[in-house]
Amino acid sequence: MKTILIIDDEPEILQQVRKRLESHHYRCSTAADPVAGIASARSEMPHLILLDLMLPGMSGLGVLRELKKDPRLKTIPIVILSAVGDEEIAREAMDLGAAGYLNKSCSPQELLAAVREYAS
Repeated sequence: MKTILIIDDEPEILQQVRKRLESHHYRCSTAADPVAGIASARSEMPHLILLDLMLPGMSGLGVLRELKKDPRLKTIPIVILSAVGDEEIAREAMDLGAAGYLNKSCSPQELLAAVREYAS
C-alpha cells in the first residue's frame, strides 16, 4: 500500500484529502505544520508528499527546499496542493524540485490522477 504524506494547516483540507485517498486504498499520514511535516517525511519515507504553500512559520517552498536537501528524501515526489494559483510561484516550486502543482479547488479525479502518477 502506497503512503501519502499530506502537509497542510487547514484541518478540513487534511480530512477531505485523506478521506478521498484512503477510499482509494492509499495509506495517509498528515502534518499540520512544517516542522511536523519534515519530521514525518524523515520517519515515514512516504511514496508521495502533498504540500501546501501557505503554512505557519515556514512556507511550503521552504519545506520543499528542506526536503530536497536531504539525500534520503530528495527523490520522493512532492506535489504542491495550494489555493495560491500564482504561475510564478508554481514555476519556482517546479524549479526547486516539485513534481507537480495542483490547485486546492481541483476535482477529486485530478487529485487522484496526480497521486497515481507520482506515487509510483
